[in-house]
Amino acid sequence: MSAGELIWDGKEEAIGKWLDKKAPKCYDISSIIRTACVKTATNREGIGWKASEIKKADRPATFSKAWKVSMETNVLADEAADRASASVTKLREICDAFRANTRNDLSSMKAASERVQNEVLHMSEKYKNAMSLLNSPEFSKAVEQAERMAKALESISALSETKLSVAVFSGSKP
Repeated sequence: MSAGELIWDGKEEAIGKWLDKKAPKCYDISSIIRTACVKTATNREGIGWKASEIKKADRPATFSKAWKVSMETNVLADEAADRASASVTKLREICDAFRANTRNDLSSMKAASERVQNEVLHMSEKYKNAMSLLNSPEFSKAVEQAERMAKALESISALSETKLSVAVFSGSKP
């Protein structure tokens, strides 16, 4: 578990103990406390303190506390910076993947659009050719002939069942 997680989870004691072990020797006040501690004859169960010796611990204790706070801040700042850096790296990877997918999608859309555009141009050309053919004098003439043929076929079908035969014989003189 990281130092930041310990502090954010309310477990400051654990990081405090870890930092106490890392503290420079000049901030160690345990020897001052030992020499300041006295047992009095009147109060055998309790302990007493020499005020002059305790005052010697003021400056190192203050510096020790300041060092500890600055180290906590340093550790937390480093961890926060590492997390931020990892998040930025992950975000960059996600953005790059998104850009690649978008680029691929745009290429596919462009290709599809070009195919549609080419097909529309091709169809437009065919329609123009068909319109040109349908409006040509030759087609108009062909329609007229087809209409006459249709009338002739109607007339033929309206005839009675009489059969008409035509025969051609070669003529010889008897």
